[in-house]
Amino acid sequence: MELIVEDAEFVTMAPARGSEARGSEARGSEARGSEAGATGSGTAGRGAAGSSGAQGMLVRDGRIAAIGPAAAVRAAAAPGAATVRLDGATVVPGLIDAHCHVMNVGYLAAGADCSQPSAPDIAAIQARLRAAAAPTPAGSWVTGSGYVEYKLAEQRHPTRAELDAAVPDRPAVIYHTSLHACVLNSAALREAGFADGQPDPPDGAFGRDEQGRLTGVVFEGPMFRVFADRLRDDLAGMDAAARGRVVRRAGQRLASLGITAACDADLRCPTLAAYAEADADGALSQRIYGLTVHDQVDELVRSGMGGRRSGRLAAQAVKIWADGGMSSRTAAIHGTYPVPPYGSGIMYFEPAELTAMVRDFDARGFQVCVHAQGDRAIEITLDAYARVLAGKPGNPGRHRIEHGGAMYPALTARAAELGIVLVSQPGFLSGLGDGFAAAFGDQADQLYAFRSWRQAGITVAGSSDAPVITPDPLTGIRDAIVRRTAGGRVLGPDERLAARDALALYTAGGAYAMRRESEIGSLEPGKLADFTVLDRNPLTVDPEQIAGIQVLATVVDGAPTHRGGGVAFPEG
Repeated sequence: MELIVEDAEFVTMAPARGSEARGSEARGSEARGSEAGATGSGTAGRGAAGSSGAQGMLVRDGRIAAIGPAAAVRAAAAPGAATVRLDGATVVPGLIDAHCHVMNVGYLAAGADCSQPSAPDIAAIQARLRAAAAPTPAGSWVTGSGYVEYKLAEQRHPTRAELDAAVPDRPAVIYHTSLHACVLNSAALREAGFADGQPDPPDGAFGRDEQGRLTGVVFEGPMFRVFADRLRDDLAGMDAAARGRVVRRAGQRLASLGITAACDADLRCPTLAAYAEADADGALSQRIYGLTVHDQVDELVRSGMGGRRSGRLAAQAVKIWADGGMSSRTAAIHGTYPVPPYGSGIMYFEPAELTAMVRDFDARGFQVCVHAQGDRAIEITLDAYARVLAGKPGNPGRHRIEHGGAMYPALTARAAELGIVLVSQPGFLSGLGDGFAAAFGDQADQLYAFRSWRQAGITVAGSSDAPVITPDPLTGIRDAIVRRTAGGRVLGPDERLAARDALALYTAGGAYAMRRESEIGSLEPGKLADFTVLDRNPLTVDPEQIAGIQVLATVVDGAPTHRGGGVAFPEG
């Protein structure tokens, strides 16, 4: 099947090559507009409107066959090729979220929305949990998610007693937006095996009142175990059709935002099985690259489910948590936090243990992706990578650091020298930045230092960490440029990116981070026909307006996965 896409601005994000023709492949003239950026692949030169100068694109059998002047593209097409005219819309490479929790987006969407500002106080959270209890199936916990304690009117976490008042007769949980903390009611505490008087585990902590009684707040490791158990049991209790609806719900949400590929940073064997079912049914709306949780890897290998399963599903990377979350104030830092829960954060592993894990997974051929947020955790992670990569210049496995929020200048230089790939979240700046400023004080302007990372030569990919914040990549692109918090502070004004470099985070950078830059991340002949149609050009509009750009269509393998604005694609 052939499809001509024309009457659009094309932002190819391809390395500039001049205006030469290559065989039957038509190309628009592209002048060098900027040097190759931190993504490791150059950016397309810009025309007068910030585009590549291309006027049309030919898609053949799911791949880009030609891109360039309209007449040349039509000449390269077979007689009778279908045509889509976009009335001046902008076409960019399919947007990539290199670190989110795809299944969790679909799973938690079925529960109560406890986020702010929609639930401004604890009474509103209680009301939403009561409303969610009735449709929740017997045997399942009543679930809510998305709250941030410092955004609530009470400026604190809810308690078990407050959840008991809302849901007194069955287990209930609300997950912090970071997914590094949660609150359990009394029934849930009992079912999870948590009791007053038990000590904190090495990889987490329990909130306690003045008498030492559990408040219901659970941080880090035990929270992860609660979440993993609930997801596993709930998926197991569904039939294939219900599991497919969870996957579709997540995929449709991401597709509506222009996302064509995503790294699921919390892949577990039941999750992968659900993805595989959806893939077999042709129901995956994105290319899913799984980061398998480290303690699931042996089971993954035994099951034979790992590796690249299809063009839309692969499980070739491993996820390790080095520390806690920045918005939950559990990221491992040097010094202490000036805000609750105080302390210096939580490390999951001793340095030697982390190094041994990285070495083992590297030897087994996995891409290693370590969550490290605080400067202490980043330092220990870089120590591990330095030991494992000794004698392996250039980081051939493309091992990654996830987040890297407090990667200060000395750590940035080390990461650049090692060739570590960094996957981070510009959208945290507007969504959570005011909380970061309160927690990090004078160092807050050094957080999420995208410009410094780029200047150091680090390959950086953009992502959302959804459902921690919105999965909208346009919000992330805007925030990489303006860096304004919800409270109006510009956090780290010297770290603002140019628009093209911000877009590269979610195109070429994301493709490199998931090791598919030869197939996706730019619009070039031979690459997969993954692209996003926008009603305005993010390179030329006022940066403050980028988050308001409408996604008119999202296309994977040349077929639309989302149609949002009157763009008529041929059927079939």
